[in-house]
Amino acid sequence: MIDDKTKRKLLRELEKSGNIYFSCARIGVERSAFYRWHSSDEEFKKLADLAVNRGRENNCDIAEQALLLNVKEKRMDAIKYVLGHNSPRYKENVIIWHKKEEPEDYALRELTFMDMVKNYYEHIRKQNIRLKEKYENMGGIPAKADGTEIENDELFNYETYIEEWYKKKKIEENNK
Repeated sequence: MIDDKTKRKLLRELEKSGNIYFSCARIGVERSAFYRWHSSDEEFKKLADLAVNRGRENNCDIAEQALLLNVKEKRMDAIKYVLGHNSPRYKENVIIWHKKEEPEDYALRELTFMDMVKNYYEHIRKQNIRLKEKYENMGGIPAKADGTEIENDELFNYETYIEEWYKKKKIEENNK
């Protein structure tokens, strides 16, 4: 059973590091326990959030100190970083320009559902015309499996059937 003493230890570790995983590992508590306490104990949640923020502030202080040491050692990357982030004179000015252009064919973007349906049927009609010419040049349009004729407006739906029929016919002719 975890007691309040363990929670207090965890809060102290969080204040040092600001990292939940690292703090839990240091005192031997599973992260799942931390998150369980965090969701069920309102007081612990407030204290833990405060401790994590303080820990992160401490880490920032340590990082700033290391950065300043690098500046003192005249490391150019550190110098550029400090100047670029603290002096308007050395700050990189990036301008992002947003330009809104009208589409070339604005009518295409404003299609209604009915327009799309009409376009679909027009596409099918053109496909049927193309398929009729193709199959007439190949020797005609075969009948359906039930013996009825394939109508011109049905060609698109029967394209695979017709292709397979012609393949089978070609194989039969080659076997003769």
